[in-house]
Amino acid sequence: MDYEIAFDQDENAYRIFTGYEFAAIGEWVSEYVRDLESIQRVLMAARLAETEKEVTEFAHGPFQVVLNEEGVSVNRQVDLDSAEEEIKAMFDSQESFYQTSTDGIQAECGLDDLIDMIEDWHAVLH
Repeated sequence: MDYEIAFDQDENAYRIFTGYEFAAIGEWVSEYVRDLESIQRVLMAARLAETEKEVTEFAHGPFQVVLNEEGVSVNRQVDLDSAEEEIKAMFDSQESFYQTSTDGIQAECGLDDLIDMIEDWHAVLH
């Protein structure tokens, strides 16, 4: 997985920037895995998934995270209910043409990639 850890001047903080297919993972780590305790929790869950085949789930804000022996799956929920009418209006009267979805953004990667990212993230933050 390709990613870059860089300082975001708009937010005045470091963030992880990834390609589109891994955006949910980069956002989750950037926003919710910031202190030493949460970094250790994620690394421990990844190692337990790797060695003991244990499944760990995290819920951080709009992010639902599942770590298992196959890797990590991050699902970022999106609330489109407020924009539904505007989206339908863009398609004139074709209300059935476009259906909004709250499935959100999903991303998956292997445990090794996640562990490498978290370790690099920890080195930058501390």
